[in-house]
Amino acid sequence: MAKFVELVLTALQFQTEGLLEIADIFSHEPGGRRKSLHVPMYERQWFKKSWADMYRDRQQFYRTLNYLKCQGLVVKKKEKDGSAWILTPSGKARVQKYRKSRRDPFSTSQATFRKPEGGGITIVTYDVPEKERRKRDWIRRCLMEMDCEKIQKSVWVAKGAIDENFIHALRQRNLLPNVHVFAVTKQGTVNQITK
Repeated sequence: MAKFVELVLTALQFQTEGLLEIADIFSHEPGGRRKSLHVPMYERQWFKKSWADMYRDRQQFYRTLNYLKCQGLVVKKKEKDGSAWILTPSGKARVQKYRKSRRDPFSTSQATFRKPEGGGITIVTYDVPEKERRKRDWIRRCLMEMDCEKIQKSVWVAKGAIDENFIHALRQRNLLPNVHVFAVTKQGTVNQITK
């Protein structure tokens, strides 16, 4: 059904734009002066957007609102001028939790990086004091998310090259002096571990 609506909107937009072009042709007087059209220029800007894309975006927006409503995070409130969507108490709590996690550089939401790519092996070792356990946990979470394998307490191995964004994240958190990343071309006994 959605595809049909998109096709209809595309056809309507094409025909409307064509009618405007014809109106433009007839709006010129022989002296070259343009007659005023019924469609103002600010409304003509609307035709630069694809109506089918606008419909698709609107549907996606309402699907998202419906999902949030089903999760109990938003409710629709009736007002004089119409209706408005507002956050529920649990929705507000979720937003605060999300904001806090975005500000916290060692939250689990900040520990997602690309899986290792390419050939060879990368060894990652770290030495972070026990009193800074959150930093140790964050490094460990990052390595687990990248599918690295633990071969000793603070020694991890990855098949391929580690995501460069991980190195940048370490630098931003002042952890680069505590973490060492080695690229290994000759595998030796590590080959048996990573198979």
